[in-house]
Amino acid sequence: MVYKRVIYSLLYSKGFFHLSRNFRLQQVGDVDWLKNNFGFGETCDYIDELMITLVTKNPDKKEINNYFKDVKKLKENIFVPIILGGGIRTFDQAKYCFLNGADKILINQLAHEKNETINKVAKVYGEQAVTLMVDYKKVDDTNYSFTNSAEKKSMTLNNYFKNIENLNFGEIIINSIEKDGTAQGLNLDCLEDLTNNFNKPVLLMGGAGKPDHFVTPLKKNEVSGIVTANLFNFLGDGLKKARSFSIDNGVRLIEFQRIH
Repeated sequence: MVYKRVIYSLLYSKGFFHLSRNFRLQQVGDVDWLKNNFGFGETCDYIDELMITLVTKNPDKKEINNYFKDVKKLKENIFVPIILGGGIRTFDQAKYCFLNGADKILINQLAHEKNETINKVAKVYGEQAVTLMVDYKKVDDTNYSFTNSAEKKSMTLNNYFKNIENLNFGEIIINSIEKDGTAQGLNLDCLEDLTNNFNKPVLLMGGAGKPDHFVTPLKKNEVSGIVTANLFNFLGDGLKKARSFSIDNGVRLIEFQRIH
């Protein structure tokens, strides 16, 4: 039996966590704010993985160190796999993520340019440790992938999938720029761009805002999971409700209960 996953995503920049809407960031609070206001730790009992992305463009060494320091603080009460990334361009940057607690790394722009680096990471740490993310939006009725924080159009989404068919990685997150932070529901038309030979797990991101947004996508055979970064809709008891609602409506999620 194949179980679907719910992944929660945190966006980190300059010492604070942020909301994102169509890739425009809004600062909301630091690591202590997140732990004190949302019980971060208990909240993660209702997700399968946590993704923490450094979204600052060209961060300096001090900010990178602060990022990993705050990741360490969050990890104190979290017992799910952690995905770390943001701006990874080299093997050494990927290695540093693993040394600082990553179970997986997140790679975006690198998949458009230096495929040999991705394959090297996969060879050393295993394919399952590499998660790709592609940001996309529709232009003139065609889905295109974008890079540079959604500022630069790259190639059609279908060509992107052809381009990565021979890469060694574990899964891919397809992230809708248009639906990002809108809480209006996930786009499913991106699934039409998958090539016939594509056989990696696919996760959707961008637009999940309430529990019933999970059910239809997670029931699709092509979809292995949902990623949400919606702080105010899904922290507190929101993730618990989304998980219970999905299971009650026939989605195969792992049913678990942790004891504190």
